[in-house]
Amino acid sequence: MLFKCTRKLGHNWLWAGALAVGCCLGCADKNAELAPVRGRVLLDGEPLSTGTVLTQPPAGRGSNGAIQRDGTFQLSTYGKGNGARPGSHQVAVVAYEGTRVGPERGEGTLLVPKRYTSPATSGLTIEVKVGEENSPVLELTSE
Repeated sequence: MLFKCTRKLGHNWLWAGALAVGCCLGCADKNAELAPVRGRVLLDGEPLSTGTVLTQPPAGRGSNGAIQRDGTFQLSTYGKGNGARPGSHQVAVVAYEGTRVGPERGEGTLLVPKRYTSPATSGLTIEVKVGEENSPVLELTSE
C-alpha cells in the first residue's frame, strides 16, 4: 500500500514539474524587455487621424498601437502602452474610413496606399532602443 501511494505521488510530481517548465517557457517571451515607443504617422506631410500601426521584429511578438486624431501612436506588446521589443522592426500602417454594411460588408475605404498595410511591403522600419526616447515619425506618401 505504501509503495502504491509513493508511486502515485512520484507520478504527480513528474507532471507538476513538466507543467511548471512548460509554463515558464510560455512566459519567457512575455518577460522580454520592452521599451516605450511613442511616434507619429504622416500621410503626404499631414497627420493621419485614424488607423493602426503594426510592427514585426525579426523574432518574437510584434507590437501595435492605435493612431490618434493628431497622428500620434503608442506601441503595446502585452498591455496598453507597455512598448515594443528592442531592435529593428518592420512596420505596417492600416487605416480605413468607415465600414460597409449589407452584402458588401467590409472595412470601408483604405486611406493609405495598399503597400503600407504589410510589414513586408511597406518599406517602413523603426529601431527600438532601451533607455532612449523612441519617437519615430512614419512618413507615408500617396501613390
